[in-house]
Amino acid sequence: MAGKTREKAVTQTDIAKELNISVVSVSNALSGRKGVSSELRQLILDTAEEMGYQGEIQGTIAQERGLRIGVVISRRYLYDTPSFYMKIYQEIVVAAAEKKCVTFLEVLDTDREESEKLPDLMNGGQADGILVIGELNVRYTQIIKENSRVPVIFVDYYEDLPDTDFIISDGYTGTYRLTRRLLEAGYREIAFMGNIRATSSIMDRYLGYRKALMERQIPLVPEWIIPDREDESRSVFVKLPEKMPEAFVCNCDKTAGMLIRKLLEAGYRVPEDVGVVGFDHFLQDEVPGITLSTYDVDIQKIAGVSVRTLIRKVNHTCFTPRLQVINGKVIEGNSYRMRST
Repeated sequence: MAGKTREKAVTQTDIAKELNISVVSVSNALSGRKGVSSELRQLILDTAEEMGYQGEIQGTIAQERGLRIGVVISRRYLYDTPSFYMKIYQEIVVAAAEKKCVTFLEVLDTDREESEKLPDLMNGGQADGILVIGELNVRYTQIIKENSRVPVIFVDYYEDLPDTDFIISDGYTGTYRLTRRLLEAGYREIAFMGNIRATSSIMDRYLGYRKALMERQIPLVPEWIIPDREDESRSVFVKLPEKMPEAFVCNCDKTAGMLIRKLLEAGYRVPEDVGVVGFDHFLQDEVPGITLSTYDVDIQKIAGVSVRTLIRKVNHTCFTPRLQVINGKVIEGNSYRMRST
């Protein structure tokens, strides 16, 4: 009987073919030698990582051991238990440990952000690089970037700042796909629940919802853009609209869970009367018999990419900052149903 075929190891030739460039260019980039532009070097490194290249990469594999990674999270993101951002931090700790790196956590008080005082981790050479998790105000983000003596990467949000690294989940496409699922199931009157001014992440999810409706030429109903929190607040609430839609697209699973309970209390059945979808596949307020349809944010991948990108940024002076979007996947539950046409 023939033995099991082993997966072929990725070679520099494979990477060269994938990018339609010379093997010499690939070799120069992976070995840290001159001969390629910073942009091409970055592309080669990214492609090698994505294809699963196991050879030595000078400046990452050889030099990544023992780095000190500082992690900064605003205290306002830790009020929920469990916290989505604390889960990201836990996965960062695991990803860093796999690279023989150590992590230090600083919880940032609101008054420090408002007074524009730098995080303590940025002082005294405590860290070789810093990951900032969660959205801060634009001015403070810029201050951190401009005043840090070590590389900084911002995780799970982004701003229009040049030469800055941001790593985010694909909220736009994820919510677009969820809204498309509702449309394909026969729903037409669809509300969005989330304060679009609270964070850039919620805004992205709203825009994905809007794109799906626009494609079907379904007009926007202002009353069905329903806030679930005050601006920049993490305290979530749910209020039903006077005119009930056929379905709700919620900006997060916590809001979706609270909404389902509120609907049931008001005498509505889910999904028979009203459909509901969420986002993030985290912190679900589960209701017996109802499994929420949602978009799974790949927290483990976000953490892994964050750590690997920071290591690369620490070790390569030619590193090119950019926005990285991490894809997730739709999780189908029973919180909406096919409607008769």
